[in-house]
Amino acid sequence: MISAVIHLANKDYASLIDDFIKLQILPPDSDRAAIIPLMDKALSPYVKGGGAKKYEEELKKLYGMDDDIQSQVGGFQAMTQDALTVLNDIPFSIPPYFAILGRAIVTLEGIALTGNPDYGIIMESYPFIARKLLREDRPEIQSALQEVLYSGSGGGALKMTRLLALLNNAAGAISTKEGAAFVDLDAVPEDGLEFSDGLKFLMSDNAESLRSLLEDEVDNIVDIICRQVLRKGLTEALVALTPPRPPSLPFIGNILPSPPALDEVPIPLLLPGSGGSAPSVAVLTIKDFIDLIAPKLDRDEEIYAISLGEAALEFFGEDAADFVMGESLLTAKSAQMVLGAIRSGVFGQQNELLNGAAAQQALGAVSSLLSNIGGEGGSGNLEKTLDESVSRLSDSERARLESIVQELTQRSINRATKRLGGVSRIIG
Repeated sequence: MISAVIHLANKDYASLIDDFIKLQILPPDSDRAAIIPLMDKALSPYVKGGGAKKYEEELKKLYGMDDDIQSQVGGFQAMTQDALTVLNDIPFSIPPYFAILGRAIVTLEGIALTGNPDYGIIMESYPFIARKLLREDRPEIQSALQEVLYSGSGGGALKMTRLLALLNNAAGAISTKEGAAFVDLDAVPEDGLEFSDGLKFLMSDNAESLRSLLEDEVDNIVDIICRQVLRKGLTEALVALTPPRPPSLPFIGNILPSPPALDEVPIPLLLPGSGGSAPSVAVLTIKDFIDLIAPKLDRDEEIYAISLGEAALEFFGEDAADFVMGESLLTAKSAQMVLGAIRSGVFGQQNELLNGAAAQQALGAVSSLLSNIGGEGGSGNLEKTLDESVSRLSDSERARLESIVQELTQRSINRATKRLGGVSRIIG
């Protein structure tokens, strides 16, 4: 039923047929091509709300029944034909449990319509459905949540817009499709949640289902961002460190050879061992090393990275989006953002390396210096947002955040060690 409300609110009638089959309203061998247009005509006016009076008005619009008698007769004939098709060609039935439930819903809807003539129970119940999706960690709820977040994504990746939209829907902010009263799963409401509200909800007991579903997904996000930052950051660093080409002399040309490309110069590197074996020294170019520890993103991952950048832009602004996309990394603002994240407490209080008094003083001094160099900008806003967001968490929510960050950090270290460990066995 939860899936049915989601599909009905999103006007996804093809999936709604599957829901009706599971609810035993329709048989498994239903004629989908015949049912979908009839569902559209029968259910779309109901979703828009307003009770029987508004439903009648919407039906007249659908069948082109204007004030003149000819259009009313033609519309009534078309409506009758559709009704006969439903009765004769579509073997639907209403299970007893569903009939009782439907009667209760109709009664509640009637009470609501006395206070609000435009009340629509499907759209009004959607925030409750969204909260239920995010909270309950049951297999059927997980399945429905996964369908919302992953369906229509092409490559099977998480759709960040849908995640942000669902979080807003749970808070009561819903973006509708243009010109209609249906939920737009792919649009984030303009007046939706602030980042601090979203973080608090994600760390609360009300998002257990979402956290379970996203555990591996967030690990994948961290990997994609790290690989992109490493690869693009290295490129910027090599360009900055490469000495300029010697000038050519008139009539003679280039006398001195061009400097070697820094990323192609072999250097000795200490690589971790694999499976507990001792570290070994390998001679690799920087380019080969980066290709090992941060493999190039494939096409689907690049598209996914773009959606991550858009999400960062939504919450933090252009500077954070550029950082997530790996753009302009060698700047004071980028360094400020990393330091700001550390100082805000996002990396947890159990990390002694970052929380010692001397370390905090050093971070403060460097951050102050970068503030003077980089001036005012989005990086300061990011640090302020993170600091305020973390400070709003309860003790249990903050402990949950710290545990997640530590787990993700350990996974990243293990992943990098594994990637490099295979090379040490070949070369070392």
